[in-house]
Amino acid sequence: MTIERRARQRFPLNLELRFTAYKRGLPLIQGRGEVANISSRGVAFRTETTLMPNLSIEASIEWPVALNGDCVLRVTMEGRVLRVQNGLSVMRVERYEFRTGGRVGTPSTSEIEVLKQRIGNLLVPAVASRQCV
Repeated sequence: MTIERRARQRFPLNLELRFTAYKRGLPLIQGRGEVANISSRGVAFRTETTLMPNLSIEASIEWPVALNGDCVLRVTMEGRVLRVQNGLSVMRVERYEFRTGGRVGTPSTSEIEVLKQRIGNLLVPAVASRQCV
């Protein structure tokens, strides 16, 4: 018989996770993974990138439930890698925050795509004015 030592219940999830791991405050590894389970103080996730215990880590996942049924939420977390075993990394969550991320049903865009769009919007008036000359 196995004795459960965890103080908080874990919930199985199958969601994409994005992370940045830091060593001495400097970004060391960026990557993506897949959440295996989550609790209020921990996240277990699989990743192809090998992480090391004691690294500081920032991670985010798209929350599976929308705010008011139509606003995408992301939960961002900060903590430390506790252990890595058989491709499963476990992080202790020290801080977390929910952030809004647009409306459900609208295509999500990366920061680079948003930047390209903003630059394109700035260039359109200049191109239009050249054509009028």
